[in-house]
Amino acid sequence: MTTAPRHDSLVFSLAYQTWANAVEKGMSWSADRMMEQALGDPALRQVVVADPLRSQLSRLRRTPGRAVDGFPVGQGRHLIHPYRMRRRDAPGVDASARAYRRLDGWLARRAALLGAVGSVLVTTHPVLAAVANPDAWADIVYYGWDDWAAYPPFAHLDELIRWSYDRMAAHDVSVIGVTEAIVERIGSSRGVVVPNGISAAEFDDLAPVPDWFARIHGPVAFYAGSLEERVDVAALIDLADSLPDWTVVLIGFPNELSHFEVLRRRPNVILRGPEPRRAVLHMMGEADVCLIPHRETPMTVAMSPLKLYEYLGAGAPVVATDLPPMRGVSDRCRLVPPGESLVSAVLEAAATPKADPAEVRRFRQENDWAERYRQWRSVALGG
Repeated sequence: MTTAPRHDSLVFSLAYQTWANAVEKGMSWSADRMMEQALGDPALRQVVVADPLRSQLSRLRRTPGRAVDGFPVGQGRHLIHPYRMRRRDAPGVDASARAYRRLDGWLARRAALLGAVGSVLVTTHPVLAAVANPDAWADIVYYGWDDWAAYPPFAHLDELIRWSYDRMAAHDVSVIGVTEAIVERIGSSRGVVVPNGISAAEFDDLAPVPDWFARIHGPVAFYAGSLEERVDVAALIDLADSLPDWTVVLIGFPNELSHFEVLRRRPNVILRGPEPRRAVLHMMGEADVCLIPHRETPMTVAMSPLKLYEYLGAGAPVVATDLPPMRGVSDRCRLVPPGESLVSAVLEAAATPKADPAEVRRFRQENDWAERYRQWRSVALGG
């Protein structure tokens, strides 16, 4: 039985993506999952989800009804939408701090009007966590599901994010990070790690693999995830060239596709955009080996790849770059030092019998988002 939380009202303030964005991508990221679990938690009297700050112009463009699609309105569940004149965060510390102090005040007032007095503020935005007024909330919690100071697209915000981390540490903000590196980089004395996880139920209702995947002959090395510079393309080229009878499959959002042009020209490489989530989970289980070939960067050292848990939840053997978040999760994950060839580990993984159904079920249960939420809630809300 789960202990009742000490605090029963929660304001969950999102950063960088809206509720509608989370719905569109299947509630697949860790912040989405914690928000989803909180909304379904009967022990919470009030849950207010706040979209990130958006410009007034975006308010005019918003499709009526779209933002509340799938949201459990009623019974103490509320979705609110803050707006401002600017489209994006100002890189300067003073300007952004003022903007997020205004947002903090607005959130506290709206929470009170909605009956969520005495709420815990949970936010995924570092500046809001840094400037929120402790007198307005039962507690302030920063949920770090990535290290934004190491995120290349946010390089222009580096000073602002690092200032936010320092201020969180100075004010002992409660920090929940998906990796030890995130918690250590912020440095608050109230820092706890709750790793990423999986939805065990998703593996019980898989979609068929796509026709193009079913037509592949021979063994498959499979990667699913954003196609960005963090992927070690040189290692994948070496793998494809060294194992010509294998097919290397990469699917995901093509954020930096030019990085993969040389790899794409290999005859035994298939590179495709996103596929339906339940079909991707099925392909993971059908692949001979699943890959996490990350380069060693400040970002990859701090991230907890969802795909690692999904691969293992699908029962697949995994070959990954040896980075701290990959260690200690499962003996089914073979680790390769950064920059070294994947070939030997891939062949060894493929030759090892796959996990039996009982082992896979146990892994799914132990790493299900419901279990992660119990850990997360005990830190964020007490209990």
